[in-house]
Amino acid sequence: MSRDFPIIIPLLVGVLTIEKSNFVYSRYQGTKIEAPCIMFVIDVGGKKIVVDTGPCDSEKAAKYHGPLRRDPSMHPESALQSIGINSDDVEFVILSHLHWDHCSNCKMFKNATFIVQETELQYAVTPNEVQKAQYEMGFPGVIPPWVEVLPQISTVSGDVHDFQKGVHLITLPGHTPGLMGVAVETQKQLYILASDCVPLVENWMGDNRLSHIPNGLHIDLAAYENSFKKLEKLGGTVLAAHDFETLKHSVYPFASR
Repeated sequence: MSRDFPIIIPLLVGVLTIEKSNFVYSRYQGTKIEAPCIMFVIDVGGKKIVVDTGPCDSEKAAKYHGPLRRDPSMHPESALQSIGINSDDVEFVILSHLHWDHCSNCKMFKNATFIVQETELQYAVTPNEVQKAQYEMGFPGVIPPWVEVLPQISTVSGDVHDFQKGVHLITLPGHTPGLMGVAVETQKQLYILASDCVPLVENWMGDNRLSHIPNGLHIDLAAYENSFKKLEKLGGTVLAAHDFETLKHSVYPFASR
Protein backbone atom coordinates (compact mmCIF):
# COMPACT_ATOMS: atom_id res chain seq x y z
CA MET A 1 0.00 0.00 0.00
CA SER A 2 1.37 3.44 -0.91
CA ARG A 3 2.31 5.54 2.08
CA ASP A 4 1.21 8.62 0.11
CA PHE A 5 -2.10 7.83 1.79
CA PRO A 6 -2.45 7.84 5.58
CA ILE A 7 -2.89 4.63 7.54
CA ILE A 8 -4.36 4.36 11.04
CA ILE A 9 -3.08 2.03 13.77
CA PRO A 10 -5.20 1.62 16.95
CA LEU A 11 -3.29 0.68 20.10
CA LEU A 12 -4.72 -0.64 23.36
CA VAL A 13 -3.40 1.47 26.26
CA GLY A 14 -5.76 0.52 29.11
CA VAL A 15 -9.09 -1.07 29.99
CA LEU A 16 -11.70 0.75 32.06
CA THR A 17 -14.35 -0.94 34.16
CA ILE A 18 -17.24 1.46 33.83
CA GLU A 19 -20.98 1.85 34.25
CA LYS A 20 -22.31 1.40 30.71
CA SER A 21 -24.90 4.15 31.14
CA ASN A 22 -21.99 6.58 31.43
CA PHE A 23 -21.43 5.97 27.72
CA VAL A 24 -24.96 5.46 26.39
CA TYR A 25 -27.31 8.13 27.67
CA SER A 26 -29.47 6.55 30.43
CA ARG A 27 -29.33 3.05 28.89
CA TYR A 28 -28.22 -0.11 30.74
CA GLN A 29 -28.15 1.44 34.21
CA GLY A 30 -26.43 -0.88 36.65
CA THR A 31 -24.53 -2.74 33.92
CA LYS A 32 -20.74 -2.73 34.18
CA ILE A 33 -18.58 -3.19 31.09
CA GLU A 34 -14.92 -3.31 30.22
CA ALA A 35 -14.04 -0.55 27.78
CA PRO A 36 -10.67 -0.15 26.07
CA CYS A 37 -8.74 3.09 26.00
CA ILE A 38 -7.34 3.48 22.50
CA MET A 39 -4.41 5.57 21.31
CA PHE A 40 -4.28 5.99 17.54
CA VAL A 41 -1.21 6.40 15.37
CA ILE A 42 -1.61 7.97 11.95
CA ASP A 43 1.28 7.36 9.54
CA VAL A 44 1.35 9.96 6.77
CA GLY A 45 4.23 9.29 4.37
CA GLY A 46 6.39 8.13 7.26
CA LYS A 47 5.43 11.06 9.51
CA LYS A 48 3.94 9.84 12.79
CA ILE A 49 0.93 11.53 14.38
CA VAL A 50 -0.52 10.28 17.68
CA VAL A 51 -4.17 10.89 18.52
CA ASP A 52 -4.77 10.85 22.29
CA THR A 53 -2.25 9.58 24.82
CA GLY A 54 -4.37 7.28 26.97
CA PRO A 55 -5.08 7.10 30.71
CA CYS A 56 -2.86 7.29 33.77
CA ASP A 57 -1.61 4.21 35.62
CA SER A 58 -3.98 1.90 37.49
CA GLU A 59 -3.07 3.17 40.96
CA LYS A 60 -3.81 6.81 40.18
CA ALA A 61 -6.98 5.87 38.31
CA ALA A 62 -8.28 3.88 41.29
CA LYS A 63 -7.61 6.82 43.62
CA TYR A 64 -9.22 9.57 41.55
CA HIS A 65 -11.39 8.02 38.84
CA GLY A 66 -12.25 4.31 39.01
CA PRO A 67 -11.01 0.84 38.11
CA LEU A 68 -8.50 0.66 35.27
CA ARG A 69 -6.40 -2.26 34.08
CA ARG A 70 -3.13 -1.44 32.37
CA ASP A 71 -0.49 -4.15 32.20
CA PRO A 72 3.06 -3.30 30.99
CA SER A 73 2.24 -4.05 27.35
CA MET A 74 -0.50 -1.41 27.46
CA HIS A 75 1.77 1.41 28.56
CA PRO A 76 1.76 3.90 25.67
CA GLU A 77 5.55 3.69 25.33
CA SER A 78 5.40 -0.11 25.08
CA ALA A 79 2.44 0.02 22.70
CA LEU A 80 4.34 2.35 20.37
CA GLN A 81 7.48 0.24 20.54
CA SER A 82 5.44 -2.82 19.58
CA ILE A 83 4.90 -1.21 16.17
CA GLY A 84 8.45 0.10 15.89
CA ILE A 85 7.89 3.70 16.95
CA ASN A 86 9.86 5.69 19.52
CA SER A 87 7.91 8.43 21.29
CA ASP A 88 10.76 10.88 20.61
CA ASP A 89 10.07 10.54 16.88
CA VAL A 90 6.42 11.60 17.11
CA GLU A 91 6.02 15.04 15.53
CA PHE A 92 2.41 15.83 16.44
CA VAL A 93 0.03 14.70 19.18
CA ILE A 94 -3.61 15.55 18.59
CA LEU A 95 -5.58 15.64 21.84
CA SER A 96 -9.26 15.14 21.08
CA HIS A 97 -10.11 16.63 24.47
CA LEU A 98 -8.50 17.00 27.87
CA HIS A 99 -10.23 14.33 29.97
CA TRP A 100 -7.77 12.25 31.97
CA ASP A 101 -8.24 9.02 29.98
CA HIS A 102 -7.32 10.76 26.72
CA CYS A 103 -4.43 13.05 27.70
CA SER A 104 -2.30 11.33 30.33
CA ASN A 105 1.31 10.35 29.50
CA CYS A 106 1.91 13.60 27.60
CA LYS A 107 5.42 14.03 29.01
CA MET A 108 6.72 11.00 27.09
CA PHE A 109 6.39 12.92 23.80
CA LYS A 110 9.34 15.24 24.30
CA ASN A 111 9.62 16.50 20.72
CA ALA A 112 5.96 16.69 19.77
CA THR A 113 3.70 19.65 19.23
CA PHE A 114 0.33 19.07 20.94
CA ILE A 115 -2.75 20.18 19.03
CA VAL A 116 -5.84 21.15 21.07
CA GLN A 117 -8.97 23.13 20.28
CA GLU A 118 -8.78 26.58 21.88
CA THR A 119 -12.24 26.21 23.43
CA GLU A 120 -11.23 22.92 25.05
CA LEU A 121 -8.08 24.37 26.59
CA GLN A 122 -9.98 27.35 27.95
CA TYR A 123 -12.67 25.15 29.49
CA ALA A 124 -10.16 22.73 31.01
CA VAL A 125 -8.84 25.51 33.25
CA THR A 126 -12.23 26.11 34.90
CA PRO A 127 -14.56 23.16 34.22
CA ASN A 128 -17.92 22.92 35.93
CA GLU A 129 -18.19 21.04 39.20
CA VAL A 130 -19.51 17.87 37.56
CA GLN A 131 -16.55 17.54 35.18
CA LYS A 132 -13.71 18.71 37.43
CA ALA A 133 -12.56 15.16 38.12
CA GLN A 134 -12.50 14.34 34.41
CA TYR A 135 -10.06 17.21 33.90
CA GLU A 136 -8.13 16.36 37.09
CA MET A 137 -8.77 19.83 38.45
CA GLY A 138 -9.19 20.44 42.16
CA PHE A 139 -7.30 17.41 43.48
CA PRO A 140 -4.70 18.62 46.02
CA GLY A 141 -1.19 18.08 44.69
CA VAL A 142 -2.38 16.78 41.30
CA ILE A 143 -1.29 18.60 38.15
CA PRO A 144 -3.42 17.82 35.08
CA PRO A 145 -1.25 15.98 32.55
CA TRP A 146 -1.71 18.56 29.78
CA VAL A 147 -0.33 21.28 32.05
CA GLU A 148 3.01 19.49 32.10
CA VAL A 149 3.42 20.08 28.35
CA LEU A 150 1.85 23.53 28.15
CA PRO A 151 4.86 25.04 26.30
CA GLN A 152 4.38 22.39 23.59
CA ILE A 153 0.66 23.07 23.08
CA SER A 154 -0.56 24.79 19.93
CA THR A 155 -4.25 25.65 19.75
CA VAL A 156 -6.54 25.59 16.74
CA SER A 157 -9.97 27.14 16.40
CA GLY A 158 -12.54 25.23 14.39
CA ASP A 159 -12.07 22.73 11.59
CA VAL A 160 -8.66 22.41 9.94
CA HIS A 161 -8.58 20.96 6.42
CA ASP A 162 -5.39 19.08 5.55
CA PHE A 163 -3.68 19.50 8.88
CA GLN A 164 -1.46 17.00 7.15
CA LYS A 165 -2.18 15.56 3.71
CA GLY A 166 -5.45 13.64 3.99
CA VAL A 167 -5.75 14.30 7.75
CA HIS A 168 -8.41 16.80 8.78
CA LEU A 169 -9.36 18.14 12.23
CA ILE A 170 -13.09 18.44 12.90
CA THR A 171 -14.93 19.99 15.82
CA LEU A 172 -17.48 17.69 17.47
CA PRO A 173 -18.64 19.51 20.62
CA GLY A 174 -21.21 18.10 23.01
CA HIS A 175 -19.31 15.67 25.21
CA THR A 176 -16.98 18.58 25.98
CA PRO A 177 -17.02 22.15 24.59
CA GLY A 178 -13.96 21.63 22.40
CA LEU A 179 -13.99 17.96 21.50
CA MET A 180 -12.12 17.38 18.25
CA GLY A 181 -12.28 14.43 15.91
CA VAL A 182 -9.90 13.48 13.13
CA ALA A 183 -11.05 12.59 9.61
CA VAL A 184 -8.51 10.49 7.70
CA GLU A 185 -8.63 9.91 3.95
CA THR A 186 -7.00 6.53 3.44
CA GLN A 187 -6.38 4.84 0.11
CA LYS A 188 -9.66 2.91 0.41
CA GLN A 189 -12.06 5.14 2.30
CA LEU A 190 -12.64 7.90 4.83
CA TYR A 191 -12.33 7.00 8.52
CA ILE A 192 -13.32 9.29 11.37
CA LEU A 193 -11.75 9.06 14.81
CA ALA A 194 -14.71 10.50 16.67
CA SER A 195 -13.29 10.28 20.20
CA ASP A 196 -15.91 10.38 22.97
CA CYS A 197 -18.55 11.77 20.65
CA VAL A 198 -18.84 8.07 19.79
CA PRO A 199 -17.37 6.01 22.64
CA LEU A 200 -19.18 2.80 21.63
CA VAL A 201 -20.46 1.54 18.30
CA GLU A 202 -23.93 1.64 19.88
CA ASN A 203 -23.71 5.42 20.19
CA TRP A 204 -23.42 5.73 16.44
CA MET A 205 -25.85 2.95 15.47
CA GLY A 206 -28.58 4.20 17.80
CA ASP A 207 -31.65 2.25 18.92
CA ASN A 208 -35.42 2.28 18.56
CA ARG A 209 -35.62 5.66 20.27
CA LEU A 210 -32.72 7.64 18.83
CA SER A 211 -30.79 7.48 15.57
CA HIS A 212 -27.61 8.19 17.54
CA ILE A 213 -27.16 7.99 21.32
CA PRO A 214 -25.20 10.72 23.13
CA ASN A 215 -22.51 9.95 25.65
CA GLY A 216 -23.96 9.94 29.16
CA LEU A 217 -21.31 12.46 30.17
CA HIS A 218 -21.88 15.64 28.17
CA ILE A 219 -21.87 19.41 28.40
CA ASP A 220 -24.33 20.42 25.63
CA LEU A 221 -26.92 18.14 24.05
CA ALA A 222 -27.88 20.62 21.32
CA ALA A 223 -24.26 20.87 20.21
CA TYR A 224 -24.01 17.08 20.47
CA GLU A 225 -26.95 16.61 18.09
CA ASN A 226 -25.30 18.96 15.58
CA SER A 227 -22.07 16.97 15.86
CA PHE A 228 -23.92 13.78 14.97
CA LYS A 229 -25.42 15.56 11.94
CA LYS A 230 -21.94 16.70 10.95
CA LEU A 231 -20.66 13.13 11.09
CA GLU A 232 -23.59 12.00 8.93
CA LYS A 233 -22.72 14.59 6.28
CA LEU A 234 -19.05 13.61 6.29
CA GLY A 235 -19.88 9.96 5.66
CA GLY A 236 -17.14 7.39 5.95
CA THR A 237 -16.62 4.90 8.77
CA VAL A 238 -16.72 6.13 12.35
CA LEU A 239 -14.26 4.45 14.73
CA ALA A 240 -15.50 4.32 18.33
CA ALA A 241 -13.08 5.48 21.03
CA HIS A 242 -13.82 2.90 23.76
CA ASP A 243 -15.04 -0.16 21.88
CA PHE A 244 -13.16 -3.43 21.35
CA GLU A 245 -14.70 -3.49 17.87
CA THR A 246 -12.21 -0.79 16.87
CA LEU A 247 -9.33 -3.07 17.88
CA LYS A 248 -10.49 -5.98 15.69
CA HIS A 249 -8.20 -4.64 12.96
CA SER A 250 -4.56 -3.79 13.60
CA VAL A 251 -4.51 -1.22 10.82
CA TYR A 252 -7.00 0.83 8.79
CA PRO A 253 -7.68 0.40 5.96
CA PHE A 254 -7.59 -3.33 6.54
CA ALA A 255 -7.12 -6.03 3.95
CA SER A 256 -10.40 -7.47 2.70
CA ARG A 257 -10.75 -11.25 2.61
